[in-house]
Amino acid sequence: MSGVPRETFEFTKHIPFSEHLGIKVDSLEKGVARLSMAIRPEFMTSWGTAHGGSILALLDITLSMTARTLYDPPRSIMTIDLNTQFIGTTSGILRCEGRVMKAGQTTIFCEGEARDEKGELVAKAIGTFRARNPKT
Repeated sequence: MSGVPRETFEFTKHIPFSEHLGIKVDSLEKGVARLSMAIRPEFMTSWGTAHGGSILALLDITLSMTARTLYDPPRSIMTIDLNTQFIGTTSGILRCEGRVMKAGQTTIFCEGEARDEKGELVAKAIGTFRARNPKT
């Protein structure tokens, strides 16, 4: 688990939207998260490829999970800003990797990529996130 609390691995199960999308946590370590999602028919465009919104959702959840890996106990993470460049598209399994670029006390800067099953780049993102104390 590379120093990441077990609670963090389970966190996506407490996010109804993440559960709805079927997002899976593939691996976590401090400052790095790898998540994946199967592109189901309801996540596709009329062309039969991943809709940009589904790609963006996986990137957002991956980068916020990346920020979450920094905290023990886990903290809530809010997206402040997310910039995405769509480079290609895919169907099948979409895999994302996020990395922390810099972290302050409550503000975390992350970057990441989404790739298809062949490893081809589908989208890139950079985001700013805010860490909040867990609900009490």
